[in-house]
Amino acid sequence: MARPRKDVKKKNRNGTGTVADIVQKVPRKKTKEKMCKICSECKDRSICNNRIGTKKCKKCQECRDASNCDRFYIYIKNTALSPSNGGERKYLGRFNTKKEAQENIDKSKNGGFVEKSKITVAELLYKNEEEKLNAKKINENSYSRNKSTIKKIIKCGLGNCKLQSITAKDIQELFNSLTSNLSQSSIDKIRDELNSGFKYAIEHNLLLENPLQKISKVYSDIPKEIARPFEIEEQNLLMEYIISTPILTDIRSSMDSITFKNIVRLAFASGQRIGELLALVYNPPKKSDINFQKKFFIISKTITRNKEEKFCISNCTKNSKKRKRLNLADYREIYFDIAPQNVIENIFREQIEHSKNIKNNIHHFVFCNIYGHFITHQQVTATFKIICRKLGIQLGNEKGCHIHQARHSFVTRCLEAGMKVETIADLIGDNVEQVQETYAHILPRFRKDELSKLHSYSEKNNLKF
Repeated sequence: MARPRKDVKKKNRNGTGTVADIVQKVPRKKTKEKMCKICSECKDRSICNNRIGTKKCKKCQECRDASNCDRFYIYIKNTALSPSNGGERKYLGRFNTKKEAQENIDKSKNGGFVEKSKITVAELLYKNEEEKLNAKKINENSYSRNKSTIKKIIKCGLGNCKLQSITAKDIQELFNSLTSNLSQSSIDKIRDELNSGFKYAIEHNLLLENPLQKISKVYSDIPKEIARPFEIEEQNLLMEYIISTPILTDIRSSMDSITFKNIVRLAFASGQRIGELLALVYNPPKKSDINFQKKFFIISKTITRNKEEKFCISNCTKNSKKRKRLNLADYREIYFDIAPQNVIENIFREQIEHSKNIKNNIHHFVFCNIYGHFITHQQVTATFKIICRKLGIQLGNEKGCHIHQARHSFVTRCLEAGMKVETIADLIGDNVEQVQETYAHILPRFRKDELSKLHSYSEKNNLKF
């Protein structure tokens, strides 16, 4: 009896589809494979250069090179699959082994998982985040933060549990155990991540109902971390030191002292997020975030982390999506007069002249390190923390000072000056609710002043009670 040919399609016994050995034609540009000896030495290419479809010259037709190639393509033998589903066949790509191909058949039938009964909570959550990222429902920064939350879920012991064996009681016990270890914001993030994942599971027929619907909300025993602005005396001491001291950064730092000084000054003067300031570019007339004629700068990008958790430039800000939902522009114009006495304009002019002299600043960053690359908030905070400690500022702060406190200080100065919360929210790119929640512990400072205004008004108008 004749042996079956090796290149004939082999049907899977479980009836899920067909696994086949096929020859695939791949362009050389993608494989980066070199031409075979015959093609490289051939001088007559009249047919090759004017080929129609797969037409070959005589030399190519007679070629028995091991790579099975021609000048334009390389022919690779691979295992591929095409599962049968309702009479329709779907090609799912090529694979190195039949086992790998079979797993992908199973995945195509089980919502992207090899076997429904073996899906873990972590696998489900990661796949959900991947799909949200690919569908552009979230950006890479949100994806990175959500991955950190999934790691916490794994660390808590729930991530490696089988999805279809999880009960509401298991989840409730988990949340009850978190109250003494995690902050309220971390607990809420875990709940939101699980809720999103379980909804995804229901959509893909992996669960019948969302177990979180039966869970009671728990509250953390850890006090909420509050914003810690600098007092006026602390801010003045810090700024006097930074302005008057010529050497601020360590010799091992890739950030020079002039750049660090101007970053800190601009953060305190404008109240903008540090990542948004570090992403500013100046390259007129092509692309510039700073307009000296109209006296404003544009916030439209930020330094963030990508899906691999590496720092990168994001073409949107933290609140871009929220602004779009409110029919607002996804960028903000910050006018120089947010600070008095041309402070912001002078900072930009000094820093732009300085950054022009930095070699390899090919992207024209306003603030760049000595190699011409963008700077991260971690680099700024590292130096900022050392200086605050040296000056004896907020030594009771266990984690040390960080550059984001410049934003908190800006908001506090605005409140002390009697500005309305709505105006402050507009200046810093937040909404009123965020400002009220973040600075709720600071607002009572000004209660007495506000009440004195009411009392003066009542006396002036001789109000009766």
